[in-house]
Amino acid sequence: RFLVGILTVMAPSVSKPQGETAVGVVEQGRKNALTQASVIHAFQSVMQHVLLIQSEPMLIKELCNGDTAESAKLLANSAGLVGILGLFANQAGGKLSDIYGRKPFLLMGPIMNIISGLIVYSNHKNRFLVLACRVARMVMTTFSNTVIVGSALGDLLVGDEHKAASVKISAAIGAAVVCTPFIEAEVLKRTSHCRYTYLALAVVSSLQVLTTSINFPETLDYAKRATLANLNLLSAVNPLAFLNIYRKGSRALSGMVTVTSFQLMLDGRNLSDITEIWKRDHLKWTMEQSRNFIGFYGIAVFASSALFGERLLKSMTNRGFTTFTNTTSALAFLMRGTTKSWLFLLATIPLLPGVNGASTKALVSRCTELVREEGFGQGEFQAWSNNLRAVASTIQPILVGYYYAWCMKKGKNPRSVFWLLGFMGAVLPEILMRVFMKDSEIESAPKPSLTRA
Repeated sequence: RFLVGILTVMAPSVSKPQGETAVGVVEQGRKNALTQASVIHAFQSVMQHVLLIQSEPMLIKELCNGDTAESAKLLANSAGLVGILGLFANQAGGKLSDIYGRKPFLLMGPIMNIISGLIVYSNHKNRFLVLACRVARMVMTTFSNTVIVGSALGDLLVGDEHKAASVKISAAIGAAVVCTPFIEAEVLKRTSHCRYTYLALAVVSSLQVLTTSINFPETLDYAKRATLANLNLLSAVNPLAFLNIYRKGSRALSGMVTVTSFQLMLDGRNLSDITEIWKRDHLKWTMEQSRNFIGFYGIAVFASSALFGERLLKSMTNRGFTTFTNTTSALAFLMRGTTKSWLFLLATIPLLPGVNGASTKALVSRCTELVREEGFGQGEFQAWSNNLRAVASTIQPILVGYYYAWCMKKGKNPRSVFWLLGFMGAVLPEILMRVFMKDSEIESAPKPSLTRA
């Protein structure tokens, strides 16, 4: 609740309409409850990811007998498998959430983390189980925290309300990044092995099961749910169903989903492995230095999102905001390929406006409007769009991991891996938007002013 209070003060809310009826007050209460619950859910989900940010690469490197290149390939292969399996999980789960509601599927991520945390804690020398749990954990955490939370927000929020909620969630992500490294570092300091961090993961995940069960409202009313009788089983498990975005969706919708899919190649989940390898093996940072950097980075993300995120979204057009954040992200990754610690730290500043998917906020909010206008189910569409992103996110870690391993084995400059990331996640989507998207497609239609009689 303390976290929610901070975000409420720091990130301005959308103004309430004049002359609200009793029904309007109730609906606004649902929206506020959803925003608060989504903030808490995002905070806890990111905690579970960041909690292993040093421990998991350490454990996998240990399983590879200290071979950095081999561990990078294993991390890349498992991340690619996450993307492939996510195609099935997102599609089936998103479709089923349109039938049974959002809340049951929100719990799947933390429940899987409890199971995987306990398994790795008990079997930390088993390479197959460690990698299998990594894949299952990442698939289900991504599903519950992106597909389902995105669907829930789309059920009730649109336009500026959706943007405001997204900014608060981004600030919560920053807050989680601030707190969690100190928890991980304390666990590693006080215990004899990184496997104990997985036990801590099971504890944190159990807390999320409890808070989500109590706090998160069901957003999909029974009257709006799809029926099981109309469920096409083949369609529900078809990993290529995201192609319906191009077959059935408008040019504007499909174009913006494509652009945001490339932008999300720079999402924190896709960068954590190569970043940890770089800090440990090239910057030669200690565990404490890495922890302090993650804490500093989280504070910067929190402050940037809470203080400036919503203001930037409101003051700029959708195209202008996207171009601005693409430009700053490209600059950040141009600077990040360095072995100088001060320059690596300095690169954090231009990264902030578009960090962790923030560069997609304007276009994602516009997509939410178009989804309603074009008659798609929110759960089904969220599954489609996340599967398209999963394709890009499957290619990215494999390409980056193998490119890095090739550079290391051939004696080439490994810093160019960050330049490759900047091109894929910032330069290329900007080119696509400029070449293929019209202003009339990207910008929301002006709303008619409402006057009271």
